[in-house]
Amino acid sequence: PTEPLPTWNAALLALLALTMVPALSVCQPAGLGPPPNPQNCPVVCSCTNQIGKVVCTRRGLVKVPPGIPTNTRYLNLMENSIETIQADTFRHLHHLEVLQLGRNAIRQIEVGAFNGLTSLNTLELFDNRLTGIPSGAFEYLSKLRELWLRNNPIESIPSYAFNRVPSLMRLDLGELRRLEYISDGAFEGLQNLKYLNLGMCNLREMPVLSPLTGLEELEMSENTFPEMKPGSFRGLRSLQKLWIMNSGITVIERNAFDDITALVELNLAHNNLSSLPHDLFAPLQYLVELHLHHNPWRCDCDVVWLSWWLRENIPTNSTCCGRCHSPAHMRGRYLVEVDQNTFQCSAPFILDAPRDLNISAERVAELKCLTAAMSSVRWLLPNGTVLTHGSSHPRISVLNDGTLNFSNVLPSDKGVYTCMVTNMAGNSNASAYLNVSNAELNTSNLSYFTTVTVEVLEPTVEETPKPKPTVPASPSVFQPVFLSTPTMLLQSTQTPRQVSLPTARGPTHPSTSLDEVVKTTKIIIGCFVAVTLLAAAMLIAFYKLRKRHQQRSTVAVARTIEIIQMDEEDPEVPPARSGSNQASQVYLIKAPICTVPNVTNTIKDSGRLSKQNLDRKTESHLSRESCREKSIDFAVQ
Repeated sequence: PTEPLPTWNAALLALLALTMVPALSVCQPAGLGPPPNPQNCPVVCSCTNQIGKVVCTRRGLVKVPPGIPTNTRYLNLMENSIETIQADTFRHLHHLEVLQLGRNAIRQIEVGAFNGLTSLNTLELFDNRLTGIPSGAFEYLSKLRELWLRNNPIESIPSYAFNRVPSLMRLDLGELRRLEYISDGAFEGLQNLKYLNLGMCNLREMPVLSPLTGLEELEMSENTFPEMKPGSFRGLRSLQKLWIMNSGITVIERNAFDDITALVELNLAHNNLSSLPHDLFAPLQYLVELHLHHNPWRCDCDVVWLSWWLRENIPTNSTCCGRCHSPAHMRGRYLVEVDQNTFQCSAPFILDAPRDLNISAERVAELKCLTAAMSSVRWLLPNGTVLTHGSSHPRISVLNDGTLNFSNVLPSDKGVYTCMVTNMAGNSNASAYLNVSNAELNTSNLSYFTTVTVEVLEPTVEETPKPKPTVPASPSVFQPVFLSTPTMLLQSTQTPRQVSLPTARGPTHPSTSLDEVVKTTKIIIGCFVAVTLLAAAMLIAFYKLRKRHQQRSTVAVARTIEIIQMDEEDPEVPPARSGSNQASQVYLIKAPICTVPNVTNTIKDSGRLSKQNLDRKTESHLSRESCREKSIDFAVQ
């Protein structure tokens, strides 16, 4: 059995226990667990482990410090001298949500620099030295919502620059003062973007923003936009706030804002606007905040409609929309105070009224209605429908200049079309009749064109009939005459003029119908082909006859050759037979048949020849190996 401890030993152990308890309590406070490891936070940074925040600002860092805790959610590296972000720098920070790298000297971001940041929500890269969009570095940032690239020397934004981050909702590209080019597809893939800043980017025209179908706020201030044209905001059907301040805007064309019907706030302050087209804000049914101050407004008849619209739609804020700059007696007055009775305004004038048109079905047609830029244009269709620019119709649309366009005319489109032009002083209307005939021949595949010259005899003053109404009582009045290309040259007894006429099929002139043209063309082409074939056959026959004649002349053999009496003084000539009166002697020469013509020519051209000379010339022609082994006797006298 174990002996009990002495009394003094028990007292000593109790005293030791009482001494160690306070020491342990000092080293490990209750509720905080084990002490943190100093290596979990870089020496140059301050860390707050409770909320996962690491701050390393203004420490003169030239690179991202190592040892950042893995549970970091908020990392601030602003205002240092970091120049390069290398690949896999933040690979271990899977919980990081906000990364601030602004106000450094970053020139290069390597591909894969942000690998591992699967939870990153906000990335700030403003006030650095990037010259391009680091598209490759944005790979795998599936949760990125905000990207700040403001105030970098970026020179261009290429196509699909942000398509790797389709989750992006806020994009700040402001103050890119060296920006020279934005591709038409730069913003492809950003359907979820809600806010875009392109202010102070040295822009001279509106970029293509149509892919941003979900955009709600657009900042375009402090650029250079002399004109705002229709279609500048095409596709931005969700846009609610638009700021274009201090951009030098002088003219806003009619229908420029027809594509942003959801707009709530519009700021056009500090520009060079002096007037606006009539009913410019008519499509903006939700507009409640408008800023037009600090513009040189010319308060005349073109501003009367704007004054009325401001009183009706923004009655509580008379100072929002600027003051009159001219004329002198109106200077200083608010736009809402301009009264129509102050001016003597006239109704709008139609510069180019629509004209009656005859056309075949399934063609493209236009009815023009040109007027002053400050007037609004509407079209009344035969069925009672009223169309304006931006109205939805499958085949008929109103162009920016007021022209009514038919993409595919149908027989049901026949009828009277009325152009209605409006300003604050009144209305002006002009009508035209569209006559549509059924298309009897599909000419879509025809590749030829025909020009018809027509001589028009204009009657004298005594014969000129009284003018008739432009709109006929019935379609039967219209008798289409011509079928040709849309452009015809009309010759008159006075001055020839170039006009445009519609193409139509006329039942009273079958000679000029398209069927006759096609038939005549086929006949001409057939005759041309026949003549060509006949000429080719004649050439072939002539070639064969000539070749046959040459072959026969080669086979012909000359049997006898006369040789002029040889010179008596020639020592090589043999003496004549005694007792004979003959002055020459006959020799037999054998030569291949292929050399007969050459021998003949040689004998004829040589004059007086001796037998030896004749044999020498004959032998020179026997050197051809291709000659046939058939000899011919030549009689030489």
